Amino acid sequence: MASRTGSASDDAASHGRITRELLRLARDASADRVPLAGEMDLVDRLHCTRQQLRKAMADLERQGLLRRRQGAATVVDPLALRMSVRLEEQFEHTELLERLGYEARVEIVAETWGSLPADVAALLDCDPGAPCVHTTKRWFADDLPVMIATGYLLVPDAEPTRLDDSVFTAVAQAWGESLVWEVATPGADVLDAESAALLDMSAGDPVMTLELIGVAASGRRLFYASELHRPDIVRYSLVRTVRPPWQAGPSMTS
Repeated sequence: MASRTGSASDDAASHGRITRELLRLARDASADRVPLAGEMDLVDRLHCTRQQLRKAMADLERQGLLRRRQGAATVVDPLALRMSVRLEEQFEHTELLERLGYEARVEIVAETWGSLPADVAALLDCDPGAPCVHTTKRWFADDLPVMIATGYLLVPDAEPTRLDDSVFTAVAQAWGESLVWEVATPGADVLDAESAALLDMSAGDPVMTLELIGVAASGRRLFYASELHRPDIVRYSLVRTVRPPWQAGPSMTS
């Protein structure tokens, strides 16, 4: 039984690696506007069997990322690739990077317990000086620093305690309720010297910014973060619905 469990675990890990690396190749092909490489080339590059490759390709096809036809080259749907990273959907950033095929990790650069500054208190609709945890985190994709976030999490008291690295879990630990939505405001800025060093970029380089306010199930605003994103790694898309009335065209399957 133990060997079967170990074998299943190894198979899952191998499938995850192959799918992740295939997704990278699909992302590169989309950026270059070329079809995905042929099956034998992919088998060689991914160090896998044809059966393993076909299983990974079937997964990406079910997600709408690949389009395959008998006797034709496999193409990547650039729209579906963009739809996998949507601004109106919330994910842990490590999960988001993994969905794009990267090896992702996060590190805590700094963490202090203190008092909420007045400008953040105004955004969270609470008293200045309220107890909080102030953190700076840095995310990596394939060991390249791609995002830094400075955040303030309100806590019930100023007594330091161990909270999870995930803000969603930390809110539940501190307050006994969940974050249910975020107000996300995108923008752009240029890096100062300190932030540039953390992102392995140059001072003055442009970055995408996201300002986040996390709201719990009770309606309380419990979290604020300011994020700086490398513009060449994750490109967010936003889906906007056209207001009705709509005029339907012929079915694409007819």
